Amino acid sequence: MDKREQEVLDLIRQKTADVEVPKSLEPDAVERMLEEKEASKGAGAAPGKRRRWGAWQTGLLTAACLTAVVGFAAWSMLDAGKEHVTTENVRDNKGNSSEDEEEISISKTIAQAESYEQIYDYYEAYRKKMEEEQASYQMDAADMGRELIAESAGGEAESNASSGSTKSSGEEMAIVEDTIDAPAATAEAGDMAADYSQTNVRQEGVDEADIAKTDGRYLYILEDNGREIAVVDTKDGKMKKAASVEVDEKEYIQEFYVVPDLKKMVVVCGQQGAGDMLVDPLYTNGGIGNSGVTIAVTYDIQNPEEPKEEGKVTQSGDYRSSRMVNGFLYLFSEVYIWGEVAQNEPRMYVPLINGEPVSEKNIYLPPIKQANMYEVITSVNLKKPDETMDSKAIFSKGGQVYVSNKNIYFYETEWGYWNGCVTTIRKVAYKDGKLEAKAQGKFDGYLNDSFSIDEHEGNLRVVTTDDDTNSVYVLDGELEEIGAIENLAKDERIYSARFMGDTGYFVTFRETDPLFSVDFSDPKNPKIIGELKIPGFSEYLHFYGEDCLLGIGMNVDEKTMTTDGAKITMFDISDKTDVKEKDTYVLKNVYSTDVAYDYKSALVDFNRNMIGFSGYTEGGQRYFLFSYDEDKGFICNMEEDINGNAMRNPRGIYIEDTLYVIQGNIIEAYSLKDYQKVDDLILLVVFKKEAPSAGLPFWVHRLV
Repeated sequence: MDKREQEVLDLIRQKTADVEVPKSLEPDAVERMLEEKEASKGAGAAPGKRRRWGAWQTGLLTAACLTAVVGFAAWSMLDAGKEHVTTENVRDNKGNSSEDEEEISISKTIAQAESYEQIYDYYEAYRKKMEEEQASYQMDAADMGRELIAESAGGEAESNASSGSTKSSGEEMAIVEDTIDAPAATAEAGDMAADYSQTNVRQEGVDEADIAKTDGRYLYILEDNGREIAVVDTKDGKMKKAASVEVDEKEYIQEFYVVPDLKKMVVVCGQQGAGDMLVDPLYTNGGIGNSGVTIAVTYDIQNPEEPKEEGKVTQSGDYRSSRMVNGFLYLFSEVYIWGEVAQNEPRMYVPLINGEPVSEKNIYLPPIKQANMYEVITSVNLKKPDETMDSKAIFSKGGQVYVSNKNIYFYETEWGYWNGCVTTIRKVAYKDGKLEAKAQGKFDGYLNDSFSIDEHEGNLRVVTTDDDTNSVYVLDGELEEIGAIENLAKDERIYSARFMGDTGYFVTFRETDPLFSVDFSDPKNPKIIGELKIPGFSEYLHFYGEDCLLGIGMNVDEKTMTTDGAKITMFDISDKTDVKEKDTYVLKNVYSTDVAYDYKSALVDFNRNMIGFSGYTEGGQRYFLFSYDEDKGFICNMEEDINGNAMRNPRGIYIEDTLYVIQGNIIEAYSLKDYQKVDDLILLVVFKKEAPSAGLPFWVHRLV
């Protein structure tokens, strides 16, 4: 059972804690009933084909039972599952898409709005449709509830007459996992000329914000209070807090950039709330402002010890992500529209940029009408940081983003009713701050993360998981499918992927770790050219020079099929048709790593022969630093406890011959010559209003 399913069932249990419910309708019994029902229906089906019960489905059917018994609202459970499925995303039992998906295949362009009135009609049509479907769901839930009650009553009577037990099929339910924009990276962190590490990013040449940065002398660190960035001087190997940048008390810092060439720092902040809770009054008029505000503040750091604010831009919505390319910031946020809106008040249903509604020509209306949410993109020239260059807003269902060196791709997945899923992808070109919506398309399956998608020579390569199989697709510049490999690694799913030139690598897992290599030299005819199977799985892949591929993941005991420690693996990819395992190092006492879901936490530098990451043990969190030798394999040079607040993942940053391990407000420095600790620093905030309580160390009160 996946996390969503568990959350739904846990919620059911909470809601019915004080209600006497027949044993046959308790959540656990409903689960068993669903599995048995499916098992009986699946007799004679194709081998290995199992119906996928997602969170929303389990929640709906269970809630339906409860509706009939205790009046529990089925719609609320749907909302808890976050999978509102309509006829627009239903696929038939062959995996074919419905009418609206067919509409996408016909319409490859993203329709541009002609007027605010058109946008209003677009949203209103969707809102009314959702109201109708909600009512329909409630009726269907009641019907299904009565059906299940009848079935369970009959089954229970039969069971009581025989042995009194309910037999379970024992077959595991298929797991549907969300994709998150995390693990792996295409840029080699630290492979720059300067002797200090860079943020580990997804795409070489496309910078990403982070919670800790360096310019080669100063460390810039987001403190635990979420409102302050500390500037720490590392001159002469001794750390000293030299300055700080503090934002308004109603704002919170998400992450930030340091741009040494321009002597700039860009701080990305957020605000949530409504009315007086929002700092900027321009965002308090109308329902759309309740979605939050994203803010980018640019500082001049010619003198890092005296940062000076240069400009600020704002846009509607909760912060999604951002990128920095050639001195231009690209800012992404998500905006929701709530309830009824007034047609003559565009501010209620159109995102705001610097307090003004996005113009009609910059709003796009895709064919599939999930018309209560926008993806908003704004570009900012750091030379003019108080104004925006361009903005676009695209109606969307929400998803993830991948940014290549030329294009921005938004992708979102629609889960099928019984099985399978389809991912819609939209392309927005960017250059020197200018944005242009280009195309949209679709492909079967979902992406594990942004490393499962890659642009190369105008084509887009993706590796997907769909139900119980995996596929490789190649899309052209218009997002039309031109090549494919389907039905790979049955009953497994993608765990990680990485692309280099004409070759792609991806890892699947169920009982072993198959590492596949794919030849994309002929985009219309991609081919699997290599396959290596080893125990365990790699959750993150990173090229280590031209002939090696580093994998970080988990080892699996082949007898029990349970994870028994983190592992790092070096693959020899010099012969793409015959990938080999060169060396593996297993950390038996480590049960997980941050790298699996936060690729920025990895420090991987081929030129410095440095591999750093944090792992979790029963005794706490530890930082590991490895090197790799062709003859000796992996060498663990450092294993140290990590101190500090674990609310954010730790970062390892090096400046010349010193490694700084940063966890919250504690920085610990280690020599890269002998790996001994040489310094540490606790970042403190001075009391402004109250004095420390008696009997406690002064730093306890304001350690942030």
